[in-house]
Amino acid sequence: MSIFFDFDVGGRGRRFRRAVDHDRHDIDLFWNRNETEDLFGIREIGSLIELSTLSICMINEKKEVVGFMSLCDHPNIPGVDPSGWEVWIRNMFQKYYLSRQTLFIHFFCCKDQVKDYFVEEALASVFLNDPYLSQVVLVVSPNVSDDYFSSYQTFKKRNFYKHYSKREEDIDKQGYCLYVASRQEFCVKFKLRSAVEEDNDDIVEILDSKCPRLKELYGEYYISEIVGGRPESKRKIIVADYQDQVVGVMCLNSEINYKSLQDMYELRPYHGLMRATPLEKEEQNRNNVLLETFGEPIMLGRLSPFDDISSLEELKSDQAFQTKSPENTVINNAKYRRTSKVDFISEISMRQNVLFDNDNEYYEDQTSHIAVDLRESSHEIERCDINYLLDEDPFDYDIVNIDQTLLNIPEVLSYELLPRSTEIRTKSRLMSMCTQKYRRRNSMLNVNKVKISENIEYEGTPNAMMIELFGLREDLDNRHAFDLLKAAFEIMIEYDYCIIRVPTAEKSFPLLQHFIFVPSKYSASCTSALYIAHRNSVMGPPENIDYFRGKFNISSYHTHKYHCKEKGLQCGFTTLKMVLSYSVFEPHFRFFARDIMRLSGASALIWLTGYRNKWVMKKANSLASVMIPLMPLESAVDYVIPDFKSDLTNKTFSFSAWFLPKKLTSVPMLYVTTRIVVVGASKTAMSFLNSLLFSDSSSYLLFTNVTLVSPNGLPYTKQSKPIAEMMFPTQNNTTDKHLKSIPYTYYVNVVHGTLVDIEKNTKYIVLSNGDRIHYDYLFLMFGKQFQHPNYLEPLLEKERNIALGKTPTYIRMDKLSHNALENQIDPNVTPENVFIINNTVEAKRALKYVQDSTWNYKTDFSSKIIVYGAKIQTYCCLTALLESKVPAENIVFVEPFPPENNTKTRVPIFCNVYVDRTVQEVLENLGIDVYSGYYFDNWEIDYDELVTRVDFISQYKRVRLDCAAFFYYGKRGINTQAYIAINKSGIVYDNGILIDNKFRTKDPNIYAAGPATAYCRKYYAESYKQKYYDSYEIGEKLGFQIQDELDPLFTKSSSTPKSDILLKRDSVIETAARQSVSSHKSLTYEEISEMQLPVFKKPLVTYCLLPGGLQYLEVRAPGKKIPHHYVQTMQFNGFVMETFKSGYFKLHLNNNMIVDGITCLSSKPYSIEKFKNIFGLSAVVLNNVHVRFTTKKIDNFYEYFSSPWAYFLYHQQTDELFAMVKELLPKGQSSGETVMEALYGMGQRIYDDQERKAINEIRTEFTKSHHIEVITDYVIEWLSENEVLLPMYIQTSEVVDYRHDIGRNPAFKKKKRSMKKLLSAVF
Repeated sequence: MSIFFDFDVGGRGRRFRRAVDHDRHDIDLFWNRNETEDLFGIREIGSLIELSTLSICMINEKKEVVGFMSLCDHPNIPGVDPSGWEVWIRNMFQKYYLSRQTLFIHFFCCKDQVKDYFVEEALASVFLNDPYLSQVVLVVSPNVSDDYFSSYQTFKKRNFYKHYSKREEDIDKQGYCLYVASRQEFCVKFKLRSAVEEDNDDIVEILDSKCPRLKELYGEYYISEIVGGRPESKRKIIVADYQDQVVGVMCLNSEINYKSLQDMYELRPYHGLMRATPLEKEEQNRNNVLLETFGEPIMLGRLSPFDDISSLEELKSDQAFQTKSPENTVINNAKYRRTSKVDFISEISMRQNVLFDNDNEYYEDQTSHIAVDLRESSHEIERCDINYLLDEDPFDYDIVNIDQTLLNIPEVLSYELLPRSTEIRTKSRLMSMCTQKYRRRNSMLNVNKVKISENIEYEGTPNAMMIELFGLREDLDNRHAFDLLKAAFEIMIEYDYCIIRVPTAEKSFPLLQHFIFVPSKYSASCTSALYIAHRNSVMGPPENIDYFRGKFNISSYHTHKYHCKEKGLQCGFTTLKMVLSYSVFEPHFRFFARDIMRLSGASALIWLTGYRNKWVMKKANSLASVMIPLMPLESAVDYVIPDFKSDLTNKTFSFSAWFLPKKLTSVPMLYVTTRIVVVGASKTAMSFLNSLLFSDSSSYLLFTNVTLVSPNGLPYTKQSKPIAEMMFPTQNNTTDKHLKSIPYTYYVNVVHGTLVDIEKNTKYIVLSNGDRIHYDYLFLMFGKQFQHPNYLEPLLEKERNIALGKTPTYIRMDKLSHNALENQIDPNVTPENVFIINNTVEAKRALKYVQDSTWNYKTDFSSKIIVYGAKIQTYCCLTALLESKVPAENIVFVEPFPPENNTKTRVPIFCNVYVDRTVQEVLENLGIDVYSGYYFDNWEIDYDELVTRVDFISQYKRVRLDCAAFFYYGKRGINTQAYIAINKSGIVYDNGILIDNKFRTKDPNIYAAGPATAYCRKYYAESYKQKYYDSYEIGEKLGFQIQDELDPLFTKSSSTPKSDILLKRDSVIETAARQSVSSHKSLTYEEISEMQLPVFKKPLVTYCLLPGGLQYLEVRAPGKKIPHHYVQTMQFNGFVMETFKSGYFKLHLNNNMIVDGITCLSSKPYSIEKFKNIFGLSAVVLNNVHVRFTTKKIDNFYEYFSSPWAYFLYHQQTDELFAMVKELLPKGQSSGETVMEALYGMGQRIYDDQERKAINEIRTEFTKSHHIEVITDYVIEWLSENEVLLPMYIQTSEVVDYRHDIGRNPAFKKKKRSMKKLLSAVF
């Protein structure tokens, strides 16, 4: 979806949108180079689109590009430095233009039929998009004649101010000239005034269209009553007048309940919206240690913001201590020469964290390594770092050190470097701060450790006004509201702040772009979001930019070929080290970033950090809120960038990255304050958050009120263990390192807790600790986990008895029978040595118990570790135990297969005879005891509440095994407390939470997705439950759906084309037909649409490590799992290819020669997970793999698919490449058949004419068409853009370097047998 759209510009269906790289082909078709060369020089359209501040295209009613304009933040004069153009214009033309208010036209062109109005409408759209823009300047060189502008009627119709050079030496010469277009000439001019009683009807009409409730409550003349009421009233109404008619209104009020706002919102940065008294200002200055340490030396010129701070030691010693007495200046240099503890890279292993509660009790964060010892003398306090000099939140973040000299934070002054005058009070203050209640945030809303900020009493006078009512006429663009906001500050001149409260469920609107979002306090539940506007509303180039291109999705936001690759100021990229700015200027942060780029000569900013939470993040980089969070790439590329792969990737930990190119600095940010609460941290939930928060819309859309509720928080641990991750099947997008690279904690409030109740009427959920979390939309995504052996057994037993007509047995609580309770398992208690593993936290705890147990498994082989279950996780558990050095003789594997329930499908885990036989042989060779066909019955507990024996039964036998540790992978289900909460709330549960085709439950504000759901029975979709499909794709689809609903720029089409409708034919069409027959009437198109289920196409992937060092990969089509041997015995069901070199590799093709099944098992060091990308591709795309296999040219699929030709298949954007190729038009044409349409037509001709000769002629004709040329050009261009990830493909610019080898080197020689000969040999 385009960000820059003005649908109402022009009267002939014309509109503007932001230009993208693919538009350059359309622009080339109408660009007259001879006409623009004198004015703009020789330019490249793609470079203009990528590097300009703003590039827009005019689109006609046929969605064809008919005009293009590019604007930048500096003149297009080669001799003028972009960082100093203000001085150049000042000296040359004596004009004082500010960079915030000025843009320069670098290029424009259009078709001849739109020349009369293109420039006018383009400038009007640009001014409307940026309300702070005052003028657009076109710099005209001396050799350009005035006749050039005569073909554009805008230069005749509108007043363009022409300014010539004012220098005396240029008066008689013909020099540069400025054509200046001002905002007043191209935008609607409103008359802004105070409202009068006669405006009542116009104002009421405007407000009534927005909120009819006002007229019902206050009558038809409430505006007249306000205007003509009490003269002393603090309420003011201003209106926008256009052609003697009111078109906009804003009602202001300065009577505000400041105490209520201060209790509900975090207003400390704004001094509680009160005007600070002189005493409060002086107290703030005295308490500002950072100002004394950094600010004064910088302002006095003794220190640059990027100087080495340690160099100040001698300066401080000479100047700050020289006035003191000799006894006070004697300093033990060895004692006071201490480095700052903010050097996170070199001293990170020496830190620990200290937590204190209200009673000064000591707590240690087990996951942290940051510590300060408070038991030493007061001299040790002198080593306190910047943690205690900032706010109440600890400065607990790490800057990623890609280059030690570039990305380290400068060390902070130690205590001894502070001015001597502040030594005593600073020392005492640090002592009090270290001994006060002080807690570190592990997450933004950790309910167990969060510290609620205390309320502060402010003594100053009120300093804010409030927008009570606001509205514009419906035919007026909402962006004109900024004029009313400026008038509000002119009328309420005594106030510095303007506030507005918006219901969280409402969509954002353009006026909020000029406000700052204020978060609410943890203890407050707010149904409205608060925004504030203020009256008045640095860096080194990264040397290894290619590394970031290979790790993050930067290519989604910029085209690298247009950016410079040289080092220094022309590198194109600048890394931010630290940015601190006053938060009231947040609406201008993107302009600040744009000016940073202009002054540094860069075209993009990058920010890299490893951090803990959003508050700490804001202290290091205030611009992060307007930058784009980058997602790590999911592709399994393990062969790129050899120069620093081994060095960089091994030294750096997981880090996150933000990015902002110059072309997006002109796009305003929109805030969505809707309260979104996600319950569960399952794969579906994380995918939902990824698509909602980090998709392409993150460049302009920011969700400010998203909360995740999970017992363990985010699904990773701060200190990961590779062995713990082995206990789960993994994918690239679920690994600990991948998840840590996504900045969830900056955008999501993470709450540790368990859902116990849902109040649908008042829209809040209750957690197990009693906390309430209010929501506008609730998403249940907790999935299904392994549960206790007696999971829901009391409830199920009670239901069975009631169904049989039995009355529940009454048991007297005062006379319990010990015999009755003997051998019963308490479902609420799990013994210490019983492990039910569902996440890495539980896996780490279990492995630690096994390694630290008092029993000696190395000598006592009777101490058995029992692993029970018939899931792939049981084999992963065996692998982890073996990797933990547990002897195989101490491990017992009990596999309950086939299932005890005869109604379940008997599909084995591996579903492949070769894989199953190999794994069983490995277990036997290792010496692991295996019991197949046995089912769990009971366990015995000793006096220490430990399980000592476990009973298993089969159809013919019962065994009792001694037990030291028991890993149980039996029953699966949703959390018991969540199950009870769902049933109590009235949400329908029928073997899953019932949902419709839009993921909604019966309550429209509650959604559910993932394996714990089921479709309503009206869909007849028992075989299409979401548990049979990829959870990541399910969450992704729901995330985009919710994003479209809440995006204020997204508008749904009134009619959906049939080609865009995804139908589940097996379920929907047949269901609609059955319903039509049963009701004896035909269903309408709308009724059929209501029966459409979402279509999920991604394959189900299982990748894990098995015992014996085996790597296992299974990729199969979505849906119910069917045994392979059964599928392969069916007639006309595809083609199977298997190789056994380097391991087992099976490839299954369907009747259309499309890969629909992959199975790999190998002990070789191949990265086999990447082979999942082969799924869904044609055998032709795979280099005619079926022909080569049939002719016995392939005997090892591992080597075949690891060859350099296949590397592009594993790129994350390969699907996009295939999709774009299908939509290409013939080369040099703006219309005609796409590649897909041409192929379809060719196939139809082949089908109609079965003669062999005609078929060959048709194929030959297509190979000579312009489609082949455009496909070749596009693929070559795509390879050049992804050169970093695909260095094995020769680039066009490198052909000259290899010209000598062509015809000599075997790599360039033609094959002796062509594909045509191979086919003739087979057929």
